Amino acid sequence: MNSPVEEIKSRVDVVDLVNSYVRLQKAGINFRACCPFHNEKTPSFFVTPARQIWHCFGCGKGGDIFAFLMSIEGYDFPEALKVLGDRAGVEVHREDPKLRSERVRLVALLDEAALFFEQQLAQNESARAYLKNRGLQDEIVSEFRIGYAPDDWHALGAHLKTKEFTDSEIEKAGLAIKSQPTNYYDRFRGRIMFPIADYSGRVVGFGGRIFLPTPEGVGTPTSQNASVGAKYINSPETPLYQKSKILYGLHKAKSEILRSETCIVVEGYMDMLMAYQAGTKNVVASSGTAFTYDQVRTLKRLANTFIAAFDMDAAGQSAARRGIDLALAQNFTVRVARLGEYKDPADAVAKDPAIWTHAVDHASHIVQFYLDSVQGKHALRTPEFSRAVQKEVLPVVAALTSDLERAHWSLEISKILGIKEEIIWEAQKSLKSPGSGVEASIVEPETASIRVRSRKELLEDRVLGLSAKYPQFLERDAEHPVEQFFSGEKKIVLDHIRRGADTTAKVAGLPLQDFVSRLILEAELSLENASAVSQLAEADVSVDTAGAEAEFIRCARELERENLRERLQELSSHIALAEKKNDQTLPTLLIEFNTVSKKLSHT
Repeated sequence: MNSPVEEIKSRVDVVDLVNSYVRLQKAGINFRACCPFHNEKTPSFFVTPARQIWHCFGCGKGGDIFAFLMSIEGYDFPEALKVLGDRAGVEVHREDPKLRSERVRLVALLDEAALFFEQQLAQNESARAYLKNRGLQDEIVSEFRIGYAPDDWHALGAHLKTKEFTDSEIEKAGLAIKSQPTNYYDRFRGRIMFPIADYSGRVVGFGGRIFLPTPEGVGTPTSQNASVGAKYINSPETPLYQKSKILYGLHKAKSEILRSETCIVVEGYMDMLMAYQAGTKNVVASSGTAFTYDQVRTLKRLANTFIAAFDMDAAGQSAARRGIDLALAQNFTVRVARLGEYKDPADAVAKDPAIWTHAVDHASHIVQFYLDSVQGKHALRTPEFSRAVQKEVLPVVAALTSDLERAHWSLEISKILGIKEEIIWEAQKSLKSPGSGVEASIVEPETASIRVRSRKELLEDRVLGLSAKYPQFLERDAEHPVEQFFSGEKKIVLDHIRRGADTTAKVAGLPLQDFVSRLILEAELSLENASAVSQLAEADVSVDTAGAEAEFIRCARELERENLRERLQELSSHIALAEKKNDQTLPTLLIEFNTVSKKLSHT
């Protein structure tokens, strides 16, 4: 009987899993994309369905489905096991809650809290009426697990403790506040609760909107109780919830974002929910916080077009500008949905879903949006108008990555201003210099540190990869076994390929089997790129190995030459030292040097 890990691996396809996070493109028998773990413009991240692995030849990360989920979500293994088990429909044994890892316990705690809030909403007619009055349908309320936190200092905490969670854990999950060494009280009280989920759909935090019943029973958006606090509060940073990385609703929207290659970004929970209810399934919310680099990077893995639909107040416009700048820096095609007289998407959908749909379908190019904004504030061809164009519009044009787009808008602006196009181009040069322009305001994290392999290492890896894929090549020339060209860890790999050595060993920090799988993938890619062998069809067919064997022989010979060159360098150093010291070993060294030189010239 298979273990849960083996059963999950047999049911979850690595291509499907990775493709739910990153837009993959077919590349022969494999798939490729720009790596989600480091910044790059040329794809070096590959997924191979034949061995159910992934690997980036840029930063070196790689592994199976568990390694991918742990790397991209920051999960520990028990978390990845649970998430993938749910995805595969495999029941993972639920151990004693007291024995679970801290993170797994926090996930269970937050899920229990969401269930509690849902139950409280079901019992609170006023809160349900408020949501209905805002336009939310029962199906959306249920799908997004919206709930209600009672106006009570200890209701949630008392409930969670009956489920064997501690005060300390409840506080660590962001649901309790510690007032004294032994006193805790609920963070959320008298609020409509919006569970915040991670990419996989696990509840990791909450947003709470103030709601207290009025005597009339409808509820008021303003506090009747000073203890409740601000209109909106969110969970604090916790081991599970990092607000700079989470986008509200992304777990529901990701499939449609991938399909359409377009993401629509709104500001608040209600905006996202109402837009989703109106049929716009590729919509996410920034949860009212400042848009971040990590959030935009996540969306860039899924889409090429970014449509901003933020509130029309000052705060919303500021958030929109930040999101737009980040999106431009990530090479998005950026558009803006204009809502006209409506304050935000929620208001537009509540009035008529068609208003919202039209705004999205006819979203303006970002340059046109800023041009129209400037023209609405200043008279054409006045000094004030020209200055506004230079300050607000040209930085956006300069940030466009398409030369054709930049040329189009430069011509348009020159016509509007009534000046030569060359002047517009000249103005953009200063904006694209360090310290100015849209791109300059975006500081990206450093690219992952990448160790460049030497030529010898590359040849070693190529020979090993071809040997692992075609073991018969190792018997090609018994008189000149390739073993003599390897040393250290690579000999362990070769021994594993020949005889199935200890699979618990690690090479280059990876489990031996994972390292070998990576080498095979790299060898396959090199053969595909060089057209050395026929590409594998989707069905299982035999492959002509002549080209692969020719590549193996070539690499083995080059590896031998690299070894000979290394030995000549060593001998040169020894000879120089022997000459300096008048050492008796000098004649022997000279004879070996001549022998190796002749061998190199004939290899």
